[in-house]
Amino acid sequence: MLQGNHSYASWQSVSNGVNFQLMTRETDLIKERLDLVDFLRSYLKLLPAGKNFKALCPFHAEKTPSFVVSPERKMWHCFGCGLGGDLITFVMRHENLEFPEAIRFLAEKAGVAIATLNPALEKQFGILYKIHESAKSFYAAELSKNEEARKYLKARGLAPQTIEEFGLGFAPGGESLTLHLIKLGFDVLDVVKAGLANKNLDGLYRDRFQGRLIFPISNSLGKTVAFTGRLLREEGSKMPKYLNSPETPIFSKSRILYGFDKSKGEIAGSRTVFIVEGQMDFLMAWQTGVKNVVAVSGTGLTGDHLARLKRVADTVILSFDNDDAGERALERALDIFNNYDFHAKVVDLGKFKDPAEAAAADEKYLTRAIEGATPALRSVFEHHFAGLGKDIAEKKRVLRKMLSKIQGLRSRVEASEWLKELSRFSGISEVALSNELENLPLVEKSEPEAAAVGAPAEKERMDLISARLLSLAFTNPVFRSNLTPYEEWLPARYRKILADPKVEEGGLFELRGSYEFADKDEEALTGEFNELVRQLQIESLKRELEELREEIRSAEAKGESGKLSDVIVRFNVVARKINELK
Repeated sequence: MLQGNHSYASWQSVSNGVNFQLMTRETDLIKERLDLVDFLRSYLKLLPAGKNFKALCPFHAEKTPSFVVSPERKMWHCFGCGLGGDLITFVMRHENLEFPEAIRFLAEKAGVAIATLNPALEKQFGILYKIHESAKSFYAAELSKNEEARKYLKARGLAPQTIEEFGLGFAPGGESLTLHLIKLGFDVLDVVKAGLANKNLDGLYRDRFQGRLIFPISNSLGKTVAFTGRLLREEGSKMPKYLNSPETPIFSKSRILYGFDKSKGEIAGSRTVFIVEGQMDFLMAWQTGVKNVVAVSGTGLTGDHLARLKRVADTVILSFDNDDAGERALERALDIFNNYDFHAKVVDLGKFKDPAEAAAADEKYLTRAIEGATPALRSVFEHHFAGLGKDIAEKKRVLRKMLSKIQGLRSRVEASEWLKELSRFSGISEVALSNELENLPLVEKSEPEAAAVGAPAEKERMDLISARLLSLAFTNPVFRSNLTPYEEWLPARYRKILADPKVEEGGLFELRGSYEFADKDEEALTGEFNELVRQLQIESLKRELEELREEIRSAEAKGESGKLSDVIVRFNVVARKINELK
């Protein structure tokens, strides 16, 4: 009936053989001490909606608020994308955290002691965070001692304040970090588990990063969870230029974007994100005033990355080389971004090979380039139609390829606009292009639109009417009282919810009521309630009428004249009631 994620009672995560179970006492205490509405106000602009509140959903793009919060029930639900839950599930989704990390984050804010956590949990998370912070400090201190590394960073254009703000460092290698961490009291096995040391064939523990510039990687809360190391001396080395921390219980490359902890506010404010490929591109962009930027490090963009960005941005800005390889990469990227309904743009870096080089040459270059960014699909059109001859087969092939890109757009409005643009580039009428588009094989989208949740799964009229009545009943006690005489007309599952309003589904109907009815006056709501009750009775009687029709057909087939007469009388009575109600 109602769909969505509203509970994590069965939550379980397995990492390195350790099971983390839900800690009821701690979570209940956190939710008691942290007011849900006050907490969410630090993330959202909440507006009154009856006894509840509403806001623009942070998990999908929307212009009309569909995110509803109930202070009484301590729960939230979005009627646009279907997500829902409580304080902890909000933090898990918004900050992209696993349950133990979310608990730790909220416990600190609530002043709740978490000493009762499973010791293995403390080992897997708390110790690893501490090790990474200690390593970060060590690397930063080593950078201050290494003149060659400092000269390299200066030559690349990085200012001292940028280096300090992002905690850049240097890894001398050998066993220097490992011994430093052991002296601080850390177990060498935990240093290995953190991905900062390896045991060699001789049984000795050696640092993972050797002779590399170090870029600390933080999660969305600003905690150091990993590092990227860049070789300082590349010549003659068989080692990879860049080396990243391995996957650990606190680090997943597919989920973390470099710099997002710093830039998420700027991204959310502008609803636009500039995506670059490496840490140096990010740092130079940030240093020259482009603050709505993130970098992909160690992996390509993943579904987790894009889902995370979609919560705060509608537009992505990309930079690609201005050649055939760059255009092919752009086309592949378009398919990915279209799946998440992003509007994609591309910047022209001119003679510069990457954003870092452009920023080093001219500190205003990236700002101007981003302001003048071209819609990515237009760039693709320009590339394919430049120098296109009169060969019909070739033109048809290009057109169909471009139409497939338009077909992949989630927004029909945007698709319509790009048909006009394609008509201008190709000289083919919109009507002809539209007809050709309709005849193309359908492209299956990898991330289908989420169905609106909070409405019945079955789209039968009886369900729609019953759901709306319960939403009114849970919003206003007068309507709930007035619905009591008509309870028997409701399907059994709705009667059950009405009888026990404290169940989770009752909370969803209450939130749905705030979402749909908060702005309507009492007279309008009373009129709608009465009309819904009338329609409920009619639909119920129609069902009864269909059952009686079946009985009539059965009695006729069996030649049961006495039963037939009785059923016809009952049929006429029900039909008359329907007519009276209509």
